[in-house]
Amino acid sequence: MSLTTDEVPRGIDQRRERQRLEARRAILDATEALVIESESCDFSMRSLGRRCGYSAPTVYHYFGDKDGLIDALLEERLKKLGEQFDALPAHDDALAELRALLLRSVEFWASHPTLARLIWTVSSKGESRMPAVMDRVGQRVRDAISELSSSNGFVDLDEEAAGQVLWALVQGLISQRINEPDHPWTPELTERAIDTLLRGMTQPGPGDNK
Repeated sequence: MSLTTDEVPRGIDQRRERQRLEARRAILDATEALVIESESCDFSMRSLGRRCGYSAPTVYHYFGDKDGLIDALLEERLKKLGEQFDALPAHDDALAELRALLLRSVEFWASHPTLARLIWTVSSKGESRMPAVMDRVGQRVRDAISELSSSNGFVDLDEEAAGQVLWALVQGLISQRINEPDHPWTPELTERAIDTLLRGMTQPGPGDNK
């Protein structure tokens, strides 16, 4: 049975798309490895070519330049975090919403140590890189903090201060898990730490009601 003229181009297009995806995946994986090894973006296209098997013109064809390559890497990797946030159910209680978001953030970054090191060490022209997906993720956390703050949920903390305190704890928990993965951390340390901090931030102390 012969193929129709419509079916032949479709098969060619499918093969080209599969090859494009394979090339992008190989180039991004090699880029991530080189950035982590050097803790910077100061790798050459030649070293990238040796690692991934694709030439510099091919890399430029898919990503434009090195900045485009790094941006694509971060966007592609962080897409998983956005998907996990989207999968979280929305809570009517702002405190429960904030707790769930903080827990998921710690678990994601602690489970992806290479990505965490990547986004913390890579910059563009001296400025931190922040993929679009991080704006969406961060906005959901900020919205939960804002809602809790507007309902007088925080004790002696304004919205900005509350956000900084929570970020400091989250970053510390992530760093612990990444830098000392074999340490015998207390069971459910993340949950306990977040719950303790949120309780202290939202519940008056014994002498505050006097």
